[in-house]
Amino acid sequence: MERIEPLNEFIVKIASRCNLDCDYCYEYNLGDESWRAQPKLMSDSVVTTLARRIREHALAHGVERVFVSLHGGEPLMVGAERLDRICRILRSSLQGAVTPILTTQTNGVLLDQGIIEVIVEHDISVSVSIDGMKSFHDRHRKDHRGLGSYDRVVAGISLLKQLAPRNLTGLLSVIDVESDPLDTLDEIAAFDVAHVDFLLPHHNWDSPPPRPGGDPVAYGKWYWQVYQAWVSDRHPRLSVRFLENIVSQLAGGRSIFEAMTLQPCTLITIATDGSMEGVDCLKSTASGIQRMGIDVGMASFDDAIRHRLVGVRQSGENQLSATCRSCDLKTVCAGGYFPHRWSGSRQFDNPSIYCEDLAWLIHRIHEDLRSHLKETKDCARSVGND
Repeated sequence: MERIEPLNEFIVKIASRCNLDCDYCYEYNLGDESWRAQPKLMSDSVVTTLARRIREHALAHGVERVFVSLHGGEPLMVGAERLDRICRILRSSLQGAVTPILTTQTNGVLLDQGIIEVIVEHDISVSVSIDGMKSFHDRHRKDHRGLGSYDRVVAGISLLKQLAPRNLTGLLSVIDVESDPLDTLDEIAAFDVAHVDFLLPHHNWDSPPPRPGGDPVAYGKWYWQVYQAWVSDRHPRLSVRFLENIVSQLAGGRSIFEAMTLQPCTLITIATDGSMEGVDCLKSTASGIQRMGIDVGMASFDDAIRHRLVGVRQSGENQLSATCRSCDLKTVCAGGYFPHRWSGSRQFDNPSIYCEDLAWLIHRIHEDLRSHLKETKDCARSVGND
């Protein structure tokens, strides 16, 4: 029997609809239509069966804690009462077998006192999506009436910070390459959160990203400006996970970021009907590509790991294209994010569509770290000679 790496992160789609209509959303606006056939909300029976599957998987593999991300769509569309019930089912079912760490990713618009009381009661870590400055946020993150959501998101973040400051663990921002990186960084830092994820928009070889002026490394340059400010302590309390991951892997450490790693992928998505899927961002590639054809009622998570969509991401270098396997950055870049490798002709047997950006950025970060190390060694020698 082949060795498998047990799952410890479960992306649970408790709602399949959203109150916003973001133009870059992989769930609704990049070609996948599977959400239309999904129940709007996950039922109690599916939550119960899911919890039983997580429990049996954890016990079988000695997993001591699992991360359960309450996701959507917009997860807070379930409302306070149903959110509370979902959390109670999960906690009671998993008690004594594994410690559940509950998290949620929300657009922040529906945060109110009732929802926040449930967040506090079940100690849910909350990350809010906001794309920096109002003009760029509202360009992309509109509601179904075409109105920008920035002011409502800020109000939600403010209420969460007021009523449950320890539960707001970070912000998620999708890069608009036309935005000013430092203005974006300053805007995010002003919320005084511990962590931010600046994410590349979901594009692939069949749907390339926009490149102002045709610049082949525009996204790399965007990140580089953030990096320079970050290492200069512009906002010393802010953790930028994308950059920390690169630095960690250049230093020979472990990856802290699922989007750029050769370590075995240990997450899976569960849709509102209980069906198992690969990472949900696969919906940005081709309609239905994320489907495994199994659900929590008929299959275990061990069965899911053996599916090609999970198994390939547990195969280390074997998941990479020939181009990436021969690259000296393969242990840092790791081929880029799995969905960004897609093409209809070769599927995931490609480098990332952001390959040039990532290589340009990683080389510069590497040189910067080497120069700082040299300065440190020179300083130490100078002190030693005094």
